[in-house]
Amino acid sequence: MRRHLLLGGLAMLQLGLAGAQTTSVTVYGSLDAGPTRVSNVRGQGVTLVDDGVLQADRFGIRATEDLGGGMQAIAQLEGGFATSTGVQPRNGVLFNRLAFVGLSGRYGTLALGHHSNMMFDAVGKLSNGVLFGSFYAFHPGNFDETANVGQIDNGIKYTSREINGMTVGAVYALGEQPGDSSRNRAWGINFTYASGPLRVGGAWTSANNKVLNIGQSLGLRSLLGQSLIGGTAGAPVFTPLQASNVRNTGLGVSYALDGVLLHAALVRSRLQALAGETTMSTPELGVNVRVGASASLNTSLSSSHMDGMRWNQAGVNYVYSLSRRTEVYAMAIMQRAHGDGAVAAINSLGYASGQRQNALRLGVHHLF
Repeated sequence: MRRHLLLGGLAMLQLGLAGAQTTSVTVYGSLDAGPTRVSNVRGQGVTLVDDGVLQADRFGIRATEDLGGGMQAIAQLEGGFATSTGVQPRNGVLFNRLAFVGLSGRYGTLALGHHSNMMFDAVGKLSNGVLFGSFYAFHPGNFDETANVGQIDNGIKYTSREINGMTVGAVYALGEQPGDSSRNRAWGINFTYASGPLRVGGAWTSANNKVLNIGQSLGLRSLLGQSLIGGTAGAPVFTPLQASNVRNTGLGVSYALDGVLLHAALVRSRLQALAGETTMSTPELGVNVRVGASASLNTSLSSSHMDGMRWNQAGVNYVYSLSRRTEVYAMAIMQRAHGDGAVAAINSLGYASGQRQNALRLGVHHLF
């Protein structure tokens, strides 16, 4: 439950307006930490205190002001961090997840600033990563933007109001490069639909001049004519992939039955560089089953395909709620890679020396 703090407890009158105007500020956050045992990271087993797995670690402030006539001013600041060390995922960027200001009214919401991407908003929230409840369940390489790590800078974002369960959105990010308006430019569109137990979301995004750490995340030595890993096995040197364009398309769906949640998604990513292009496609399935009044047993399956390589992954996650804000969980993830050059690489845990990798985790998660 997020705590709402009302600032200025008395109604304020603005010049020329007869109605009372109020400002509401919400402070919220999430902390998640616990030990994870990984069977193979570059040839060695490792135990680490990992964080932000069930939900991302974050701290945020959300503000609204009633402007009268059905119009509101909105603003939000949100920063991610690692509970185990306190560091920021993007060094020197305090509000790395969200930072925007805008207006909301009868025709929808228009916001300007640093935004979550459209794939996460519509498809990621229906994916295994969110509904199964594990950052490890997002797809190898994590360049399809179903995780909220590919935020939009310098963005103009519009979200319609809901009409008969349907909401649509669009974002356009200015590249801000003198003499080259297409450099670093990004855009996307999405939709969400909700009716009773059914939820559907779809998105299409495009981003120019993306820098992707595919060697470090997937263990691929080269891709699209670019060398990604140098050095030695004990001291690798990683070179990011320079992609001229990344285009993602995705569709997700969930359906709630009595005590059971079924969910599925299909995501396709196209990476384009000077030497050509390649695509990764990932279908995934998940089933969450309520166990008594306080627990759920969540299962997930996914299979990612790219250039003759394949990464198959399965997971199980038992989540027990101690209260409305606090839960503990036990999780197991198993991945098997296939194809020449492919090694197992569970998201965010580092790549293995071979084609198998397993992870076991215990965690505690608290919302405020």
